[in-house]
Amino acid sequence: MPAKYYYQLPKKQGDTRHLGCLIGAAAAVECADIVERYQGLVVLITQDTHNALKLCDEIQQFSQNSVTMFSDWETLPYDSFSPHQEIISARLVNLYRLPTLAKGLLIVPVNTLMQKVCPADFLISNALVMHKGDKLSRENLRNNLDKVCYRHVEQVLEHGEYATRGALLDLFPMGSDNPYRIDFFDDEIDSLRTFDVDSQLTISEVEQINLLPAHEFPTDDKAIELFRSQWSEHFDVRLDPEHIYQQISKKIMPAGIEYWQPLFFNQPLSSLFDYLPANTLLITQDLAAAANRFWADTYQRYESRNVDPMRPLLPPDTLWLNSEQLNHALKTWPRIKISVEPVGQKAGNTNLPYLALPDLSISQQNKAPLDKLEQFIKNFAGRIIFSAESAGRRETVLELLARIKINPIKIKMLREANNPGFYITMGS
Repeated sequence: MPAKYYYQLPKKQGDTRHLGCLIGAAAAVECADIVERYQGLVVLITQDTHNALKLCDEIQQFSQNSVTMFSDWETLPYDSFSPHQEIISARLVNLYRLPTLAKGLLIVPVNTLMQKVCPADFLISNALVMHKGDKLSRENLRNNLDKVCYRHVEQVLEHGEYATRGALLDLFPMGSDNPYRIDFFDDEIDSLRTFDVDSQLTISEVEQINLLPAHEFPTDDKAIELFRSQWSEHFDVRLDPEHIYQQISKKIMPAGIEYWQPLFFNQPLSSLFDYLPANTLLITQDLAAAANRFWADTYQRYESRNVDPMRPLLPPDTLWLNSEQLNHALKTWPRIKISVEPVGQKAGNTNLPYLALPDLSISQQNKAPLDKLEQFIKNFAGRIIFSAESAGRRETVLELLARIKINPIKIKMLREANNPGFYITMGS
């Protein structure tokens, strides 16, 4: 991109920049460039899941940095069934890692962002997810352990303790059979080992630690007693065996129990914003209409479903951010708003020099079906990249191009197209 179109990234709380004319895959190009330039985590908030998946696929074509989707439960508000366990595990892994991420891109649809999540101290206390080679801030890890009342000791002997010695951090997680010794090289995990408490000698080296709770809320005896107590403050207690209260009292987790998870905590649920590192940069599409629509749909489902005495519902504001709360939270971070349409000429606004392609459609009825493409190629001196939806479609495109003596180079990632010429890839 020419230097005159170079724009400064916002860094201070509340600073906002608007980028316009992001046509086609231009949004993915810019997001990949922003992630490369920004020294911190970047969070891309999309209007819906379809846009999130599309941009995730496209950005991975351009970016060498980590690109992660934060999944929602894939259930509608107040559904009477639970998310799949793999979805729960993926969410817990992402939530656990999020506060310590120093680089990369997290993509989240706005409706998923509006859903409240478990308090961070619950997750830090009940989960441990690390892989050899992971980038991890030792200072952030120690701070998080202190916040959830892990004890800093000279030598780890019991659950809930950790010790530091130079590049080593010993940790005995709750629920683990053995403590772990984490060896750092700068802020990278160089090795992970289990060790014996008595001898302090290594038992075995492991590639990863993956200790996760089964739910996004606690289910131990203390949590169940808290649930019972808080249920009686909100709802009537019925004796019917199929009643939610009676099932939880018997330690049975009924389908859809996630929509009562606030009752398992003695503090309000958190938002995803509470997990973000302090130097996070937000990129947002136009979110207002999508957020308002989701909140209205959620409230309507609450009104229509809150009629079953066996399953009385908690109000939406205990489980989701409303539009006003979302907007307030967005304004507390540095942010870049992206738009297909041009933005007005004022401070903080930049219209980028992307242009839509002319009509290059194939006209099978014509004697020269690829005539429009041939004319475009004659007048264009840069790299030309063809994108196919699948391997089969790619072969079809290659057969068509061979008719006009064009043989593109097959590539997996768009950044492989370094020189002038023709390329073909599979992507969105």
